[in-house]
Amino acid sequence: MQLRATSTPAGLLRVRYEVTADGRAVTGWSARAWHSHRDLVIDGHPYALRSEGIARFALEGDIRAHIQRSVDHPDGPLSRPRWTVELGDLTYRLTGSGIGRRFALLTTADAVNEAGRVWRTGGLRPSYGADLPDALPLPVGVFVLWAAMAIWRATVTAAAAAVR
Repeated sequence: MQLRATSTPAGLLRVRYEVTADGRAVTGWSARAWHSHRDLVIDGHPYALRSEGIARFALEGDIRAHIQRSVDHPDGPLSRPRWTVELGDLTYRLTGSGIGRRFALLTTADAVNEAGRVWRTGGLRPSYGADLPDALPLPVGVFVLWAAMAIWRATVTAAAAAVR
């Protein structure tokens, strides 16, 4: 499944995000700022997406999924965050960081070969994309993309604040 999220200006300090799956519009939202709770209609079905910072994310609706952050060597120089995506019996890991422009999606059975990936391009008005396994239902794919967008947004905001 290929997902794309594009952002366009929608008024003063407001942005409109449109998400397409394989070229077909499936959801969208407008925002002035990032919200930790978002109600979306994804492909005709209502879902709630929630986040607790960048540590935990939840998808609620007909399909439920969770993403949780963990860190290898949290106090050392090799500190690397990863996020575990859980959907019933399926478990994936998102590896990478908000600093980079790409996350790899790995299955827990094969921690070397990518099952999918999520990326961002552009600067001021970024676009986002994902190539995800067909085993993930569309709402979970949108949820993974939304969570990655939240991680990138928080990282960019933190980096900008650190420069001041």
